[in-house]
Amino acid sequence: MPKPLSKSKKRPSFAEHEAVLVALTEIAQHESTTVMALLRQAVRELVKKRVNEPTQAQRLRQLILKTAPVMPKHFNTAAEVSRFKKAQREFDQVLLDLELATPEAIQERNSLVSTNTTIRLIDFDKVHDAHAGRVRRPIERSPG
Repeated sequence: MPKPLSKSKKRPSFAEHEAVLVALTEIAQHESTTVMALLRQAVRELVKKRVNEPTQAQRLRQLILKTAPVMPKHFNTAAEVSRFKKAQREFDQVLLDLELATPEAIQERNSLVSTNTTIRLIDFDKVHDAHAGRVRRPIERSPG
């Protein structure tokens, strides 16, 4: 015999579940989408709402960031690179959708070079001229 629930707990009945699923199915058909798409949308809205609560934001942000795709030490095929990049883009989009990160923060996290690092091009003009087939000649100065 199943263990009875305590008076303080409530287990929804099958009838309640069925009624909600029937309504959800009708909404999905009316909106030309799937039940799963509606469930995903509802779950994302719930998570987004909780992430914006100060008491839960940091904890949820840390948990979600732990699920970020990890780049392997090396790739064996171009397909592996493609799959990793796709997973990274999808994860970044979730961070943006849930307002867990700004585009700048994502760029900083994904970049090899920090945005605070100044990039300097040394002898750019010489390299550019060589590729263009030009030869740099010293400037002749007239006496005087």
